[in-house]
Amino acid sequence: MNDNNKSADNSRDNDLSALWQAQPVSNVDVEEVKKTFKSQIRKQRLYFLMDCLSLVPGIWIFIHYWEELPVAARVLYFGLMSLVIPLLGYQLWLRRVAAFGSNAQTSNHVQQLKKQFKNNARIAFINKHSAWVAVFIVIAFNTIFTLAKAAEEREYGVVLLVTAITAGIMAVWYVWAHRRQKQFEKKLKALEDMSDGG
Repeated sequence: MNDNNKSADNSRDNDLSALWQAQPVSNVDVEEVKKTFKSQIRKQRLYFLMDCLSLVPGIWIFIHYWEELPVAARVLYFGLMSLVIPLLGYQLWLRRVAAFGSNAQTSNHVQQLKKQFKNNARIAFINKHSAWVAVFIVIAFNTIFTLAKAAEEREYGVVLLVTAITAGIMAVWYVWAHRRQKQFEKKLKALEDMSDGG
């Protein structure tokens, strides 16, 4: 009778073992993770450089057109720079994981990739909302210049054209950034599911 119990227990253990082994497992593709990780490093270094260079037009305006700027435009310029520089610093700080990460172990690659996707989603969120803020800034600058120069009618057309073009570009930028945010959030969730399942 004892042998029968052992046999039944072994049979159940074998059934459970077979059931356990039959479960679908999402293994992390090590080579794919490494490839994605390296690709992210290259892209983020390029974006890092582009973010830094984005200050150049503002500095150029400051140096070459400062005397022509009305007082209200100067105040707006300083207000804008006091907002843009810390925001740029935050974006660069978020990009540091992706731009300068170099862990050799696969487990670290997975963790770094998760951080990259999370930070990229945050950067896309910032870019998305900077789109509509940029439209208001352009409208404010154009309004200040128009009032300060008592613009002629043909200049009103230029101001309206610049505003319309900016609004169109920023609308596309908003949609693009929103999609990138969702894409990175989806990639992050997929990677978390794979690493939790593996």
